Amino acid sequence: MSKIEKIGFIGAGKMGSALLAGVLRAKIVPAGKVLISEIDQARRDEICKKHRVRSASLDELARSCGTILICVKPNVVAPVLREIREFVGEEKLVVSIAAGITTTSIETELKPGVPVVRVMPNIAATVGESATALAAGKAAGAEHIELARNILSSVGIVVELPEKLIDAVTGLSGSGPAYVFLFAEALLSGALKVGLPAKEARELMVMTIKGAAAMLEADKGSHPAVLRDAVTTPGGTTIAGLHELESKGFRNAVIRAVEAATERSQKLGKS
Repeated sequence: MSKIEKIGFIGAGKMGSALLAGVLRAKIVPAGKVLISEIDQARRDEICKKHRVRSASLDELARSCGTILICVKPNVVAPVLREIREFVGEEKLVVSIAAGITTTSIETELKPGVPVVRVMPNIAATVGESATALAAGKAAGAEHIELARNILSSVGIVVELPEKLIDAVTGLSGSGPAYVFLFAEALLSGALKVGLPAKEARELMVMTIKGAAAMLEADKGSHPAVLRDAVTTPGGTTIAGLHELESKGFRNAVIRAVEAATERSQKLGKS
């Protein structure tokens, strides 16, 4: 397997459709070489009309496509794999985005020797800014990893890690956007409380987060604390705000959030 000839998406929810859009935008394959299998008829019709792709049954998709993306909820993965097992052999590539579901679990449901790659993107894939990690299963070689990387690179950055760290990635970047959204919500509420108009407050809040992220990206070698110190004048406004965050356990709460999401991902895999 040196390139993607035909690709199938099992599940076309937010993440599945974001990856589909990325693949088409990056011209990895033309729309005519994409099949989707989606249980929600309204969603299926919407995606097919929007992207000019074709829907198919699970068995047709599995027979026809050399690369198969599993984009369903974790509790649905095993039944889906059992249904397509008969049609998936060593010449195929199975890529799963399901949180907590290990490559070993996936391989157990398929024929021996099927290449499997587990990936963990995040919701920012919908705007082409995903932070994604991938890990290869036992039968996946360099060419399979490269194909999976090409798919996921169409919606953001990709890093390869040992599979034992993928649950931690789920806790950080998989769930991370929700932590940022909650922080954004709190910033906005604070702005409204001190009297800023809602429209202007939202614009300022979004640009503040965007600008801080841009600084982090530009200064890749530095710890975030270095940038924080650069904003913090002794006896100034920023240190007063930081003191309040620290006194309320902000740092520990965020650390614990990453730990809790990681632990939940691990439990999903075991169950």
